[in-house]
Amino acid sequence: MKFLTPCLYLKSINENGEISGYASVFNVVDSHSDVIVSGAFKNAVVDFVHGKKPKLLWQHDINSPIGIIEKIYEDNYGLFIKARLLLEVPKAQEVYFLLKNRAIDGFSIGYKIKNNYFKNNNQYLTDIDLLEISIVTFPACEEAVVGEIKSNDGILQKIRAISQRIRGKINE
Repeated sequence: MKFLTPCLYLKSINENGEISGYASVFNVVDSHSDVIVSGAFKNAVVDFVHGKKPKLLWQHDINSPIGIIEKIYEDNYGLFIKARLLLEVPKAQEVYFLLKNRAIDGFSIGYKIKNNYFKNNNQYLTDIDLLEISIVTFPACEEAVVGEIKSNDGILQKIRAISQRIRGKINE
């Protein structure tokens, strides 16, 4: 298995631990001189539909699954995913907090190469057996940053404060 940290754009994360974004971006040379070509995940997407789902891990650690990948598809930009951190898992809670506070901001993929070619000292990956997607601290691609974090924490805090005031009045 090889690990690749392509350019990733994490679009959003919400208070339920739901995340979405690009786990891989096409036609970008990463720090390992690898380039993922459009269509490389075609078979992985078909496998996903038939129940073979890649794992969502922390730092490629097979002992640290932190969530469930719920949807993947390729578009012209890359491999888009929707996933959910399992916030009942302590490590997933930690990852959620780190993402939300922008302390970490990258993804990486673990895979087996099914087909590739070399050109100009770069390896072009044309078919990938996707095994896992990890949230990582140091992505290999400089553009692999969290683009946007959506959260309703402010709204939840207001609801909790109002609820506490109501409870206080009822108990008086």
